[in-house]
Amino acid sequence: METTQHAEQLARVYGPTTWDLYAELDRSLEPRGPDWLLAKAAEYLQPGSTVLDAGCRDGAHLVRLVRDHDLAGFGVDPVPLHISQAREAVEAAGLTDRITLRCTGMEDAASLGQQFDLVWCRDVLEQVADLPAAIAGVAQVLKPGGRLIVFTQVATDLLDSRDRAVLSAHLGNVLSNLDAANLEAAFSAAGLVIEETDVLGTEWREYAEERTQPVSRALLRLARLRRTRDQFVAVHGEDVCAHVEANLHWELYQFLGKLAPTVYVLRRRDR
Repeated sequence: METTQHAEQLARVYGPTTWDLYAELDRSLEPRGPDWLLAKAAEYLQPGSTVLDAGCRDGAHLVRLVRDHDLAGFGVDPVPLHISQAREAVEAAGLTDRITLRCTGMEDAASLGQQFDLVWCRDVLEQVADLPAAIAGVAQVLKPGGRLIVFTQVATDLLDSRDRAVLSAHLGNVLSNLDAANLEAAFSAAGLVIEETDVLGTEWREYAEERTQPVSRALLRLARLRRTRDQFVAVHGEDVCAHVEANLHWELYQFLGKLAPTVYVLRRRDR
């Protein structure tokens, strides 16, 4: 590179235009946060409606939906610890008479003997072993006019083969479920029609980072894991360390746009 050209580039690097851009990037874009999804669900609810939280984990979302909208709620999750935590949350909220919990998977939703005005499915489809069966299971319990709201991660073109190799060590996630074509084919096979698709992209990560810096914490954890990996492996095992490393990358990849959090609103094709 010629000296004159390099000098011109340095002037750009340290000139006001560059620093103006940094200043603009320091201003929030007012990203939507997780409460936006709860507000979205409220569009399809009224007092007395029934809601199924498919993959309810600790029950936090189900409790909020039932409490805030005077609903009857059901929660299913295949992890016994999650159901135990959800029971504690339901009891603490005083909602044991309005929320039923069962340790089972989405594919067995029909065993509840109930149809629902809304099925809520957040951060779940990434971890189901049989994607078509899981979606079919909840599709068949929708009432006429009912909706299924899915929040899930979709791989973007920025997620390359090396990124996928890192994520493959995750002990829960199924990489093929991150493919939008696979997701949407499973929706269609279950008789579902996509009414809305909202690609949130980095919004929720921006929202959280502006408040509690979870991605910064993930980076710090990742640095510590890599610097003393052998010590951690000796205590916790290679599989757990590789899983944690993958999970920390999961957060980073959302922040970098390699994974795109996406919301689908679906209804039955025949209803």
